[in-house]
Amino acid sequence: MEAADADSLVVPAAVLEAVIAYARSVLPAEAVGYLAGAGNVVSHLLPVRNELDSPTAFRTDPRDALAAHKAMRAAGVDLLAVTHSHPTTDAVPSRHDLAGNPYGDAVVWLIVGLAWNEPDVRAWRLTDTGFHAVTLVVSAASEPVDLTLT
Repeated sequence: MEAADADSLVVPAAVLEAVIAYARSVLPAEAVGYLAGAGNVVSHLLPVRNELDSPTAFRTDPRDALAAHKAMRAAGVDLLAVTHSHPTTDAVPSRHDLAGNPYGDAVVWLIVGLAWNEPDVRAWRLTDTGFHAVTLVVSAASEPVDLTLT
């Protein structure tokens, strides 16, 4: 399924549920991972460890990052998004997110805010000067989530 909007990210409901479950499982720390697929359609979630184990910042474990990138290459999928959580704030990029963005505007950032009863999930494109919203399309596809790439 390809979204009509050129600046959109299509995430199957099962993948989004897995992202939220993973974010909750590492509380009180921020969760971090990669979303991979083709075009703008996500097919894989690759959780990675947060080296900082912090509720306000993350640094991707370099061994996990390398393993995830190798797995993506082997599976023939592309990095589409970085996903991480904000355990106590809304799903809006923080100054830490902007300062630590190694991808420029090449990938989407899917942020899960866990400050409220219901998760706040939003997609963003970060640039050198700020960020703008990306349309998040949750598809009803019921394909299984592949967490086995790493």
